[in-house]
Amino acid sequence: MLNLSPAAAMECHDQAEPLSRATQLHGTDMLTKAIRALAALAGAMLLSQFPAFYDQYLQRLGGRLDQARIEIARIEDAARQERLSVGAYIAVFLGDEKSPVRRQGHVMEARINELEDLEAAFAALRDAATAARPMRFAEHAENDTARAAWEDFQPALPLGTEGMTYGLIGMLGGLLGASMGERAVTAARRRRRTA
Repeated sequence: MLNLSPAAAMECHDQAEPLSRATQLHGTDMLTKAIRALAALAGAMLLSQFPAFYDQYLQRLGGRLDQARIEIARIEDAARQERLSVGAYIAVFLGDEKSPVRRQGHVMEARINELEDLEAAFAALRDAATAARPMRFAEHAENDTARAAWEDFQPALPLGTEGMTYGLIGMLGGLLGASMGERAVTAARRRRRTA
């Protein structure tokens, strides 16, 4: 059995401690690199799908726009047959004593307003430059249409320039998010040590 004096034991402990700290730092460094890589990959994968989702949303919005135009054309045709403008035709419904007839007038009025909103949103999204698309989408997205598009969303392989550009931005965003998370954890540890 090896017997060490207290001074020799302390010297051995002092020599072992830097090695153990180096091992801990290396393990932490590897973990940090792995988290950064996963964050970059997740960001790239998610954001690279935005162009495909945007296109699918725009198609769905275009379908709603076509349907609204058909319905308004029917209202216009009915007004024309009565030799009235659309506004005068709807006013007849709104001024009726019977609640179901008035309600129908409100429905027609809402459909006309909705058509205007759909046309404005569709034009803004369709004509948006690639870099402006996320902002335009945030501005004009409708919850119901976006939810329906998301439920039926089919991921695409981002082979085009746009998909790869968004993928790169997503990768950088993931790295930035991981870096900010790392700083927050480091700051929290420092506060704990000083407390």
